[in-house]
Amino acid sequence: MSEGPVNPVAGRACGSCTMCCKLLIVPETESPAGEWCQHCHVGQGCRIYADRPQRCRDFQCGWLVWGKVPEHWFPAKSRIVVVSDGSRITFTIDPASPARWRDQPWFGEVKAMAVMAFAEQRQVLVRIGRKVIVMLPDRDCDLGVVADDEVVLTGLRPDGSWGAAKVHQDDPRLALGGASVPLV
Repeated sequence: MSEGPVNPVAGRACGSCTMCCKLLIVPETESPAGEWCQHCHVGQGCRIYADRPQRCRDFQCGWLVWGKVPEHWFPAKSRIVVVSDGSRITFTIDPASPARWRDQPWFGEVKAMAVMAFAEQRQVLVRIGRKVIVMLPDRDCDLGVVADDEVVLTGLRPDGSWGAAKVHQDDPRLALGGASVPLV
């Protein structure tokens, strides 16, 4: 078993955190999200580290790569894995601790990040299993279960407040930028 990659910028290593091995979907391992990967030796690391799937090789959580993220975000401690894909920041919460993200200091920091992200036209999502909560600058918007074939839209509602919606990925309104999708 290996300690995992060390990020030279942040100076952090995965160590034996393994929370991504429980919370994220890796089809190649046939392990469902919310359950430990069959190759994970909890608290110690990956049993197939040298031969792990490319998706696992490429993945680095926000705690690992963002040097300014405080230590309380370490996934094994927070029970939260942070992922950014450029247009979206997703906080994936351990279903065994579904309310953890509402505790301080995490909740206040997630809300602050939502305000900053929206100024940059990015989304901030909290995912607990298949349930998705959109963090808007002024409130939370619980979209319930979001299916694999659905996308999350955010934007301004007619009254000037922020809103969100989930729509099927083939919805023709998406081709028009989703402007006609009613936001809750």
